[in-house]
Amino acid sequence: MATIKLTAKRQATLPVKVCNDLGITRGDLLELLPLRHNNQRVWVLKPVVKGKPSWIGSLSQYAGKSKGPWTRQEHGELAGRAMAMESGK
Repeated sequence: MATIKLTAKRQATLPVKVCNDLGITRGDLLELLPLRHNNQRVWVLKPVVKGKPSWIGSLSQYAGKSKGPWTRQEHGELAGRAMAMESGK
């Protein structure tokens, strides 16, 4: 059984095992769901599902610093670099 301590600012640190079991990391949002179990009120932590599609921002790891909107040529070069890095070339 894991325990946590609440600070003066009502903040708590979750144990690593709990975070790993929930699949959460720093900055993730959690829902607190009140439930009844054996005549006691308990709270369930549930990770909030992110609404953005998985492809949004997926190429940003391959991008350098941009000075403005990318041209079609820059988009093509970025996609080419990403594919080359993924294939190990």
